[in-house]
Amino acid sequence: MRLLEREQGLDTVRRALDGMGADGTVLTAVTGTPGTGRSAFLDAVAAHAEQAGCVVRRARGSRLARGLSLGDPAAPLPDPTVRPLVLLVDDLQWAGEHALSALSALLDDPGQGRLFLVAAVCEGEFATETSGVQDVLHRADHVVRTGPLGPEGVGALLGGHGHVLSDGQVRAWHRATEGNPALVASLLERLDHAERPARARLLDLARARPAPWRLRSRVAAALTGHPDSVGRLAACAALLGGRAQTHVLARLAELDPGEADRAAGALASLGWAADRWTPPVLWDCVREAAEEGVGLTDRVRLHRRAAELLYVAGEPAERVVRHVMEVGPGDWTGAAGLLRDTACELWRLGDDALAVRGLRRALREFPPDSPRRGDLLTALADVEREADTSAMLRHVGQALPLLGTVEERAAVVSCVPLTLFLSAPHAVPELLEPAGAGHERRIPAAAGTGVGAGEQAPAAAGKGAGTAAATAPGTPRARHLGPRLEARVRLAGPGDPAAHDDAAERLRSLAPDPDAGPDEAALRELTAVLVFAGTHSGRLRSDEVARRTRWLLEHEPASAVSRYAACALTIACAAVAETGEPADCWLDMALETARGRGDRRLRTAVLSWRALTALHAGRSADARADARRACAASRDPGQDPSVDALEDHDWLSVLGLTSVAVETGDAWLAERLRDRLVQGPGAGQPVCRLALRVLRIPLTPERELPVVLADLQDAARRAEAAGWCNPVLFPVDLWCVPLLLRLGDPEAALRLLADACDRARRFGAPGALGRILRMWGTVVRGRYALSLLSESVAVLRTSRNQLELGRSLTAYGNRMRAAGRPGADEVLAEADRIAEATGEAVLGRWTEVRQPLPPGAPVACGNLSDTEWRVASLVALGHTNQDAADALGVTRRAVEKILTRLYQRLEVDGRSGLVPAVRRMAGRAAFGTGVLADRL
Repeated sequence: MRLLEREQGLDTVRRALDGMGADGTVLTAVTGTPGTGRSAFLDAVAAHAEQAGCVVRRARGSRLARGLSLGDPAAPLPDPTVRPLVLLVDDLQWAGEHALSALSALLDDPGQGRLFLVAAVCEGEFATETSGVQDVLHRADHVVRTGPLGPEGVGALLGGHGHVLSDGQVRAWHRATEGNPALVASLLERLDHAERPARARLLDLARARPAPWRLRSRVAAALTGHPDSVGRLAACAALLGGRAQTHVLARLAELDPGEADRAAGALASLGWAADRWTPPVLWDCVREAAEEGVGLTDRVRLHRRAAELLYVAGEPAERVVRHVMEVGPGDWTGAAGLLRDTACELWRLGDDALAVRGLRRALREFPPDSPRRGDLLTALADVEREADTSAMLRHVGQALPLLGTVEERAAVVSCVPLTLFLSAPHAVPELLEPAGAGHERRIPAAAGTGVGAGEQAPAAAGKGAGTAAATAPGTPRARHLGPRLEARVRLAGPGDPAAHDDAAERLRSLAPDPDAGPDEAALRELTAVLVFAGTHSGRLRSDEVARRTRWLLEHEPASAVSRYAACALTIACAAVAETGEPADCWLDMALETARGRGDRRLRTAVLSWRALTALHAGRSADARADARRACAASRDPGQDPSVDALEDHDWLSVLGLTSVAVETGDAWLAERLRDRLVQGPGAGQPVCRLALRVLRIPLTPERELPVVLADLQDAARRAEAAGWCNPVLFPVDLWCVPLLLRLGDPEAALRLLADACDRARRFGAPGALGRILRMWGTVVRGRYALSLLSESVAVLRTSRNQLELGRSLTAYGNRMRAAGRPGADEVLAEADRIAEATGEAVLGRWTEVRQPLPPGAPVACGNLSDTEWRVASLVALGHTNQDAADALGVTRRAVEKILTRLYQRLEVDGRSGLVPAVRRMAGRAAFGTGVLADRL
């Protein structure tokens, strides 16, 4: 073992050796707890003595033979000037009485010459306390103690094995081993044959592996010879798995206080703190040995006894639960309740896996028809709310028949995440009907309370529906429960026209002022559902939707963002109503929240929502970048479909990513999204099925297009009937128009455009209406086309969507020029100005500092080569020639030559002319992507 942080002790030995007289004896004792490197210290002393010209002899005490082979070091030396004799004795405590007596005699009369004796003794071994060993220690001229290493020493030891860690990671290793070199070495030994993981996981991976045989044998040997009480206390401390009060350890080990104190003292002398459970790695090893040496019956008894003692001592519930989960609660009647309460607390702290394990273990203690199972199943559903929605819905369905009253069942249903009632129609009847709120039974809740006429206010549920209890009508919790249940009932049937008949009226009775709303969270949730229903049905105009979503976003904290909460509905409405900056700011804060939580699923969802919002605002480059990040940030769904596959519960993410892929023509994004949808568990459900049909259109041979078109139209009708396809949010009808034109059926295409235009006029969002008018104007001919395009430009001037305005201006100007109408040049010049501004934003997304364009970036480079276009893009973003050279991996001289060629080809006057020209090219490239954008 490498010797670290022992220089002071070695200096003591060197000075003593160098200061020896012509004859005489010097005794140095080396002490330390097990594993602190006494043998390595003797190796260093031997190396120094040999370099000094001494005769070195070594001996080691034998634990089994209880002896020490010394040869005949006391034999007289013929020459008094011979080299000094250095005798190194390791594990002196096992030397035995005869060898200790011989050593004492040698110290008394070394004969002629000089004797330098270094004896190492292990602290804490029972033999260390014998009189012979203590007599040698008392006669020592010098005492060197090998203590634990500091953090720097641990870091150096790790670095010597190729593991260079950060200061925080080194401190974690030091805490786990208390700086004991042998424990550090044992962890490194466990990593020898492991795949090299991330540095942050090295310690966890090492501790998860069994302790090496060498360490386990040394631990067992250290306990050998001590009274039985010491071994029992050590085994019980290891079994408890953490800090414990001494009296708890004593009762678990069945020791009286005096025995427990003496046993704890014996362990402390070895460097093992039973009450503080340090060093943790050492106690891991003791636990492994103890569990192997204890029979099944004793193991069950000890774990159950440990759980009861820890519970009585007031220890954290999660420590108690670990023992209950290990062997079951047995006759302990309070164990199931403790498991439930602890699981809820663990869930609050973020340990979902342990919470689920605890609740599943508690469920095993009750028969299938036990009412207690209903309580536990609802708590389990709460824990699984975000991690496994399918399991959550299944467990809620299993819990409802076991709950005694309608009020209790309603309380449980009201805690199911809101948007799951939109994405899981197959589970709706089994959830709503037992709660007294089936599809046929709307809840006409009164404004302000949400409790329907003739309805008794259901029970309330806190965080964890499992704690629901009946609540008197009129109490705050009962008032909150009514709106929550109404929101879920309304959302469960969005495809039913009758479901939307009273949505606008109910909304205005609940919140008469579009710029204000209710203060209570439950009523805001209902408001979001009513706004979504009004948007979906077209009974609310876009200006009212924008005002109401703006108010909802201002009062809904982004720190509480969830994939299945009302915020998803609000963002969907805000996107199609072109709410603008409030939605952008809220999504930015929500993304920071997802990053702070380390929740990859939520981050993917928020990025998808932000991409959809950017797309409807005309920021196609931002939308494309966010959509790519949403897909690229997740692992391959083929490796772990349960983690990253998109399913219908992620309906807004599916709609958003699909819309961006279609509207930007991004082949990479479409392919990635197809893979995730195909491999995901929701591939056969309405939203995913519809998205897959849309994304497969570019891959379909020409002869199969009629079948694909019919299939897509049928899927769109079915999805819309089931509430999955908002014509404004997910314009599948517009995406069918190019297919119909390719198949030679312009009349059908015009009918779709006319229907879409009527809906857009009723809704009133200028961006959507202007886009449809532009598409319609590029399909028809003559004066009618000019009229449609002129109206499109006029409508889009009131919108924030500059991209669509640029497209419409381009189409209008080109047709005015073709028809010989005056003013075409002014219209196209305005389109160029918008293209230049748009192109700057597009290039900013395509190109980062010192990085070339990403693969798959759309390029409208005319007769420019790819390299020329990349250089032009970097220069247009303000980078220097050297920046461009570094990004492309070429010389600065090569970039200068390319720029000279660009000036000639684009007919521009130097760099000042190149920048706007390239920006206009990038803007026109953005104009040319999307549905029917090739007809500008």
